[in-house]
Amino acid sequence: MTDQERFDGLLSECDSCLRRIGLSPRAYLPSVRLTHNRSRIGSCKKLRGGRRPLFQISCSVDACATDAQVRDVLFHELIHTLPGCFDHGNRFREAAAKANAAYGTEVRATRREPARRVPEVPRWRVVPLVGTELLVRGRRYRFVGMNDRPKRCCNLTDERGRSYVCAPAYVLAHLERRGMG
Repeated sequence: MTDQERFDGLLSECDSCLRRIGLSPRAYLPSVRLTHNRSRIGSCKKLRGGRRPLFQISCSVDACATDAQVRDVLFHELIHTLPGCFDHGNRFREAAAKANAAYGTEVRATRREPARRVPEVPRWRVVPLVGTELLVRGRRYRFVGMNDRPKRCCNLTDERGRSYVCAPAYVLAHLERRGMG
């Protein structure tokens, strides 16, 4: 059995389970769009709006190792197809609680992994390093300055002039390895 067949079978099973407890998902494509995304393990995209909306459900093959994890994601995405549940508001939470109580699933408003905490670095430690070159995995970058969006970040450019943004702690860590920080 291929991954596609497995995910499609689980989608059909989850749909039947929701209908048994009185939750009727609206029209969706019968095949799960498989992805390899690790930060967003599932999504529900509205392909057509109006009175008869049509949804496409996606699920990450890499982030879901077990059938139980796949079911949790598919239940979550199918609940988004219910009227008034496209966001993670009260209706969504009520439907998720009903599915969790009936099937012992772990459908939550979000399942994103918490971001790694990067230590805050005072601006005065980084600003004097403007113009310094960094060598990261064999590629050269030049530290060109700081910005204030959405948190204080360092602006880097590569040899081709492309811009990158990273945390100040990242710049300091690379410079300290070279004995410059």
